[in-house]
Amino acid sequence: MAISRSAGAAFMAATLALCTAALVGSSSAASVRETQHNSVAVGAVHAMGDWTAYRYGRFSALVEFNRQLDWVAADIAARLGLDPTVLRVAWHRADRPHQVALMAALSQVGTPYRTNTRTPGVGFDCSGLTSWAWGQAGAQIAHQSHTQIRAAAKRTLATAQAGDLVYFPGHVMLYLGAEDAIVQSPSHGRTVEVAILGKHRRGHVLYGDPINSSGAVTNSGVDWAAAVAK
Repeated sequence: MAISRSAGAAFMAATLALCTAALVGSSSAASVRETQHNSVAVGAVHAMGDWTAYRYGRFSALVEFNRQLDWVAADIAARLGLDPTVLRVAWHRADRPHQVALMAALSQVGTPYRTNTRTPGVGFDCSGLTSWAWGQAGAQIAHQSHTQIRAAAKRTLATAQAGDLVYFPGHVMLYLGAEDAIVQSPSHGRTVEVAILGKHRRGHVLYGDPINSSGAVTNSGVDWAAAVAK
């Protein structure tokens, strides 16, 4: 059954409201202004709104979802000094569940780090962000970093796709699909961010695909076979 055009808008409005409310209570005025205008998060929220609309029958929304991928990729590439074409190609090569998980995580850029939390717009610890993001793609993965990577199919930097797990002892992130770029909820006093792995971690991280090993994708109402083919 198709839903109205308001479905995607409702998702976006709710997420942005949560983010703004949390940040007003926990950040300085300057950082609040900066994060409220965070184009990465806003673009990803729009992508998730398009995905929600697509799930409920507005099939044209998938075109808009793909356009948002390009827009957010270009924005992140400019921020991190990456080749925008490389990043866009990596995102479009990723399967649809990986794309959705990645956009979900990016929609939370600017959300504060909070231990043992995975509440959008309120707070995430590292594994809370990755488990919540993958939950939006229909997958159920544990809220513990070491458990997540142990259950995942092993990948390398050369074989990982955007949205895969990147693990360092005690910390888990999502791979952005190019070089050493990741999205993470890093530590106390900081917020969900896109970043380049530090030199001390490069070469010492593990990569893992959380869904192509144990079949963690659940019945989320998405016809993944059809979605991946589009």
